[in-house]
Amino acid sequence: MEDTFKSEKLGRKSYAYQPNLWGDFFITHAVPIQMSNKTRADYLKEEVRILIKSSADIVEKMTLIDTIQHLGIGYLFQKEIDAVLTNLRALTFESNELHEVALYFKLLRQHGFPISADIFLKFQNDDGNFKTTLSRDARGLLSLYNAASLQICDEDILEKASFFTHGGLKHLVHDLKSPLRDQVSRALNTPLPKMMKRLEARWYIDEYEEEETPNHVILELAKLDFNIVQALHCEELKAISLWWKDFNPKEKLGYARDRIIESYFFITGVYFEPQFSRARIILAKVIALATILDDTYDVHATLEECRQLAHAVERWDKKSAEILDEYLKLVYLTLINLCEDIENELEPSEKYRASYLIEGFKTLIRSYFQEAEWLAQGYFPTFQERLEVSLVSSAIPMLCCASFVGMGDVATKEAFLWVNQNPDMVRAASEVARFIDDVIGYEREHSLEELPSVLDCYMKEQNMTKDAAVIRFEEWTRDGWRRLNQAFLEPTAVSPVLIERIFNFIATTHVLYIHMRNGFNEPTNIKKYISLLYVEPLCI
Repeated sequence: MEDTFKSEKLGRKSYAYQPNLWGDFFITHAVPIQMSNKTRADYLKEEVRILIKSSADIVEKMTLIDTIQHLGIGYLFQKEIDAVLTNLRALTFESNELHEVALYFKLLRQHGFPISADIFLKFQNDDGNFKTTLSRDARGLLSLYNAASLQICDEDILEKASFFTHGGLKHLVHDLKSPLRDQVSRALNTPLPKMMKRLEARWYIDEYEEEETPNHVILELAKLDFNIVQALHCEELKAISLWWKDFNPKEKLGYARDRIIESYFFITGVYFEPQFSRARIILAKVIALATILDDTYDVHATLEECRQLAHAVERWDKKSAEILDEYLKLVYLTLINLCEDIENELEPSEKYRASYLIEGFKTLIRSYFQEAEWLAQGYFPTFQERLEVSLVSSAIPMLCCASFVGMGDVATKEAFLWVNQNPDMVRAASEVARFIDDVIGYEREHSLEELPSVLDCYMKEQNMTKDAAVIRFEEWTRDGWRRLNQAFLEPTAVSPVLIERIFNFIATTHVLYIHMRNGFNEPTNIKKYISLLYVEPLCI
C-alpha cells in the first residue's frame, strides 16, 4: 500500500445530511410556569435541607444524597452535599453490603475525594475473583458496576469488578422488575457516571415514583424543578433559534448540517443548571457554527477556497471577506460577528476570554485545512500524523476552552491558561471522542470519500484487520476514561466546577454515539430525547 490514495476532491462534493427536524418550532414553543410553582419549589427546598441535616444514619444519608443527585436537583444543595461528603470521608465506614460499600465509594470518588478501591477486597475470594454469592444481588451488582466505571489507572480490582458485574447483570436483567430492570438495561449500555445527567434525571423521576418507598417531598421538588428549568431552556432555545434563523444556513449553506437544536441538546449535557444560562447559549452557538465550518471543509469547499478561508481567519478582520466567495463570506463574517457578540456580552473583567475563543477557532481551522490539503494531495498520513491533527479537528480542545467563556468568576485566567496547554485531561477527552467517532462513524466517513481516518491509518501501519484495530481502539478508549477519572482526582488550581464540564463533554459524546446511535449526525435518533427534555413537561 502506497503513502498516497486516489482523491476525488477535485471540485465540490456533497452529502445528503438529514434536514433540520425542528424548523421554527422553538421560536413559538414555550412551557408556562406559574409563580405558585416556584413558590412551592422554594418551600420544598427548605424541607429537603432539613432532611439532609437531620438524617443521622450514614447509609440513610448516603441514599438521600444519591437520590437527590440522581433526580437532577443536587445543584440546589451543593453546600449541604459537600458538607455531608466531607464528614463521610472522615468517618470509618464498615459494611458487608455490596450496595452500601459501592455507593460509599461512588459518592466519594465522583466528588473528587481520594478513596482506595481496596474497599472491595472483602468481596473477593482468596483467588482474587469476586464471590459467586454476589451474583444474585442485582442492586449490589448495579452499584458496583457504576462504581467500577470510575476506575483510574492500575486499578485491577475495578477492572475485574466491571467484567464480573457486567456479566452478572446481563444474566439477571430479563428477570428483574421495573424500575430496576430499566436502570440495569441503561447502565449496561452506559454506566451511570457516564450518562447525560439531565436525561438520566428525567428517566429516574418516573422510575423513583414506582419505587416502594419514595420520598414524596423530594419527588415533588424534582418534578417542579425539572419543569422550571425546562421553561428556562425553552427561552434559551427560542433565543438561539432566532439567531440561527437570521443566519439562515438552510437557504444559503444547504450542504451543511443544520443542527442548532441538536447543538443545544449536546450542551445541556455539559451544563443544564440555571446558573449556566449564558454559558449554554454561547457554547450552543459555537458548536453549531463549528459544525458549519467542519462541513465546509469536509464536503463542499475546493482546496483553494479552503486555503482562502484559512488565510482570512488568520488575519481576522472583516476586510478579508472581500477575497472570499459569497457563501464563504457569509460563514466568515458570521464567525467574526459571533465572537464580537460574545465579547460584548462579557463583563469588562471577562473580555480577555474572547481572545482564547478566537485562537481556538484559528487552531481548529488550521487542522481542517491540513486535512483538506492531505485529501487534495491524496496523501496517506502516518498514524501519528493523522492522530495529532484529528485530535484538534475533533474540536474537543477548542470546545473545552469555549465551555469556560460564558461561566462566572470560577473561570479564571489561570483556568484558560491551563486548558489551552492541552493538559492530559483534555488530551484524554479528545482521544476518547476521536476513537469513539472513528469506530462508530466508520461507514459514514467512508461514504463521504474522505481522508483516511485514524482507524484506517492504524490498520495500514500495523497491517491489521478492521476488527482487530477496533479492539485496540476500544482498549484506548477505556484507557482514556481511566485518565479522565484520574485527572478529576488530581489537585489543580482549576475549579472542579470547570473540570466537570470537560468530563460532561465526553460523557455526552459517549451517549450521543453509543446510546443514541450517532445522534448528532442522525437527528431522527435523538428527536424523542429532545422532546422529552424540552417539549413535554412533567405532570405534578
